[in-house]
This record gives sequence, C-alpha cells and structure tokens, in this order.
Amino acid sequence: MFRQVLIFGLILFCTGCRETATILMDGEVCRSANLVSAETLAIRTTPEWALSDVTIISDKHDTVRGRVRRPLNRNFMYPAAFLVVGIETGREVVDMIAGYDSVIVFGIDYPYSGTLDFSGWKGLTTVLALRSVGFRSVDHIGVSLDWLSSLPEIDTNNISVITVSFGVFAGVPAAVMDTRVDRLVVVQAGGGLETILAANAERLHASVPPWIAGFLGGRILAPFEPNNYIGRFSPRPVLLVSGESDRLFPSSSIQSLFDHAREPKEWIRHRSGHVDPSMEKLIGELALIVGNKLYPH
Repeated sequence: MFRQVLIFGLILFCTGCRETATILMDGEVCRSANLVSAETLAIRTTPEWALSDVTIISDKHDTVRGRVRRPLNRNFMYPAAFLVVGIETGREVVDMIAGYDSVIVFGIDYPYSGTLDFSGWKGLTTVLALRSVGFRSVDHIGVSLDWLSSLPEIDTNNISVITVSFGVFAGVPAAVMDTRVDRLVVVQAGGGLETILAANAERLHASVPPWIAGFLGGRILAPFEPNNYIGRFSPRPVLLVSGESDRLFPSSSIQSLFDHAREPKEWIRHRSGHVDPSMEKLIGELALIVGNKLYPH
C-alpha cells in the first residue's frame, strides 16, 4: 500500500509541473487560447430554426467541434444557452432539447477519445487524461463564447452557461472567468472533488481505497475545483438543480457547492437520480425546470 501511495505521489508531483501556461500562480486554471476561425455545416432546417455543426479553430491550433440551433427569423435578438454537459453526450445534447425555438442553443464535444475506465491503475490514467481534457475544455468554452458572441442575432446581455454533471468542472471556471456570461446554471453536480471522487470509487468498487482515490484524484484535478470559483460569479445569478437520488454527486457535495456560491442564488431539488443520455423523459423535465427559470413566457 505504501508503495502505491508513493508512486501516486510521484506522478502527482510531476503532473503539477505541467501545463504551466494555463495555471495561475494560485493554482487555478485560466484561459490561454483565442478564436481564429469558425465554419458551420447545415444539418437540417425547420420553419422555426436551423441546426448546424460548428468547427472552431483556436490560435493554439486546436479544434472545437460544436452544434448550434439558431432561430431562422434574424430580425430579433435572441438569448443563448451554452450547454456544457457530460463527456459521453457532448454536442449531441442540442438534439435532446425540445422547444425553446427563440433561444440559441449551443453545445460542444469534449477533446477526449478514450474510455472512462476507473478500475485499478487504469483509474489513475483516466484521471490524468481528464486533467488534460479539463485545460483544453476551458479554452474550448472560451473560444466558443467568442464565436457565439459574434453572431449578429445574439443578445449579448443574455448568455447563460448551463453545466450538467461532470461538465461542472470545466464549465464553472470558464463561466466565472468570462464576463460575457450573464447566468450560470448547475444541473446535477456539486463541489468538493475529494468527496465526489471517493464516493464514486466506493460506488464502482475500485481496487484503490476510496480515501486514496479521493485525496490523490482531488489533487490532480484541483485546478477545476468548482468550490474555488463559484463564489466569484456573484453578483451574476446562479441556479442549482439537483436530483434527490443522485448517486454520482453525494448530497454533501451539492450542499457544499451551494454554500460556496454567493447571492443571488437558488436551489431547486428534483425527485430523480442522475441523468444520462438515454433518459429522454428526465432530460425533458430538467430542461423544463431550467427553461422556466431562464426564459419564462
């Protein structure tokens, strides 16, 4: 056991010496990329909106792949909802949101192509990969906001970032840093990385003791701890929507994130477990809750 901890610690130390271009001196992540170009490819059109895939290039020669649904009537200004969701869903989330034809809906894929394997030593490899993905994702969100803000029909005073599940770890820091974001919504997520990772290690029966998984995983992913950022989103409003039976985010982590947020803030509790892409009914219910708060008729 001591040998495992020692090896984990050495890897952790080496990891902390990398990606210095995107970590501030206080250990927090910062944006380091800018928009260079963007192209859209039409997918389908209805009488109300057009759906397109978007390819965005940054000055770090990185590619962001997104999807956007835009109202066809360009004689009005429209609010924008930027959806930062789980890795398995990515930009496909735009297709899952029904209604809200008068809102620009946008989502992006994560720059991650591996499998989310947290078993044994593979868990460490996965966490290290997610750290790298986190830095790139913060940049991807930033350059995506550059592109969104350039759309002629967008109401730049009404841009919301909606983070879902593990999207909270990149979405919250990116939203806090970007003053163009007017509202932040956190759906089925929480703060306190050590607690979250330890609880999931126990849930998945990981071979590594939960406290070790939480401690070391929390250190590796420390630049993305949402509790360290969310308080600074104020005076912009924060909405938290949680599932009472969520097994991925313990209730203490949800409470912790809400406690770290400052006013104005609101917490809506929903009777549900954790959402996944196959749960169309639950996705619809959560979208309705958020939509009624952000875009009341």
